[in-house]
Parts: sequence; C-alpha cells; structure tokens
Amino acid sequence: MLLAAIVVASPVQAEWPERDIRIVVPYGPGGSTDNTTRAVQPALEEILGVNLTIENIGGGSGLIGTAKALKAKPDGYTFSMNPTSTMASIFTRAMPYDVNADVEPVARIARSWLALAVHPDLPIKNVKEFVAYAKANRISYASTGVGGITHIYMELFAQATGIEMTHVPYRGSSKALNALLGGHVQAQIDSNLLPQLPTGGVRGIGYVNNEKWPGFTQLPTLHEQGVDIPHMSWFGFVTRKGVPAEAVNGMAAALEKALARDDVKARLLKLGLYPGYQGPEEFAAQIKKDQGSFKAVLTKLGAIKAK
Repeated sequence: MLLAAIVVASPVQAEWPERDIRIVVPYGPGGSTDNTTRAVQPALEEILGVNLTIENIGGGSGLIGTAKALKAKPDGYTFSMNPTSTMASIFTRAMPYDVNADVEPVARIARSWLALAVHPDLPIKNVKEFVAYAKANRISYASTGVGGITHIYMELFAQATGIEMTHVPYRGSSKALNALLGGHVQAQIDSNLLPQLPTGGVRGIGYVNNEKWPGFTQLPTLHEQGVDIPHMSWFGFVTRKGVPAEAVNGMAAALEKALARDDVKARLLKLGLYPGYQGPEEFAAQIKKDQGSFKAVLTKLGAIKAK
C-alpha cells in the first residue's frame, strides 16, 4: 500500500506536445515560405493532436522573424519555417542571430522547383532572347530581399550570361510576384510564380532545376539552354538551441509522417515543391554544406572577399 501511495504521489511527466504550437513564418502571408507552412499545417495538427498557430513576421529578408522565433522560450512550443538563405547566407550582412550557435535544426521538409519568368508583355521567350533584350534594354527584376536566394539566383544568371540588371528587393515573395504581375518589374526567379506559368500570368523562360516541374513540362530548363545555376533552394523547420530533444524529435517525426501523405504531396506539388525530408542531424549537415556553397557563390559574385 505504501509503494502504491508513492507511485500515485509521484508526478507523471506529460508527453510532448501538451498544448498548441507556434510556427513563425519570417515573411508575409502568401509567399513561398508561408504557403509551404500552410501546406503541411493540417496534417501536422492531425498527427500531433494540437493546433498550430502560424505567425507571419516579415522584414529583413527573413532575418527579423527568424531572430524573434529564436528568442522565444526554449520550451519546445515555438518553431520557425525557414528557406535556405536565412540559414546559409551568413556572410554579407550583420545577422541578428548566430546560425551555428543559436539554431537547432529540426527537419528539412521540401525542395523547390524554381523558374525564371518575365512579364508577358516582354518580347522574350527563351534565354537567348532574354540576353539580347537585356543588353539593349536594362531589365529590372524582383527578389525577396538583398542577400536572399532569389537575389543570388538572378545575379548568378546575370553573371553566367554576361548581362546587367536592376535589382528591386521586396519584403517577401508574394510582394515580389505581385510586382512582376503588375508590370512594376520585368523578371523574377522564384518557386512562387510556378502556378502562373500554365495560366499565362507570367511567361516562363526556364527552370533552374535540371528537371521540369510536372505542372508545366513544356518549359525547358536553363541547362537545356546553355546556362547552369547551382540549385540550393529548400524549406525546413528550425527552433532555438536548448529546446528539449523530445520536442525536436517529436516535430521531426510528425513532419516525416506528414510528408508521406498523398494529400500533403499534392499540395506541395501544386506550389512547385517536392518532399525532401531530412531529420535533425542530416538537416544540420545540409545547412553546414550550404553555408559553404553560399560563401563560394557570394565570393564569386564579389559580395564578400575571399580569405
């Protein structure tokens, strides 16, 4: 009886999660990062049995929202969804957080198809025509912010083709896409514009990937047109260093289950994404690898000095 009383009196450790979870998206609503988060949200809520509250905190090319997420209490109830640039592009600007010291990688969830596209009013249908037009008429292009991956992709394209363009940064991919659709800029590289390809909202020039998006296979790749750009675009969940392992591993396991579902795969495909799951250790190694890749690319572009 005494032993039974001791067992009853002992506190029972609750399993994670006990309550709702906050997911910070460090960009505005409607952009690639936001859409990716919302594509997995319903399945995650079903698997975890709690609500996921998505909080959009834009600004600073994703750095402001990420920094706020990393300052949250490390209790396993705040995560952020991040694209490559917020974790790997750490060499050209003052970062409000230290990726290697402050970030706990949770899981990479998807890779993206990316396309170069122009406003449909431009007399451009392929890379050759793009280059010829850009040399005669300076082209302006939209990005999600200075130092972001869409900025880097366009500069790599410019360098590979020997052209110069005018960079116009926006706070997130939805605003950048709206600028292209409205004719305020003339070109863009992003995954967010892929759904516009079949409808003619934008005119595709070529895919950055060496494989075509199943939603619009008639568009050739840039490689097929003689231009090669390294593909480094992914989305993944991270959290603050020091978060309990049960929360990190629990979220990673839930994401792996979600990405195996046909409904989630279909939503990602529609957005121009495909599941590319990596668990915590593999994702951490990917971030380290891409930091090296970004440094090499940015050095080549003259954005940082080689040491």
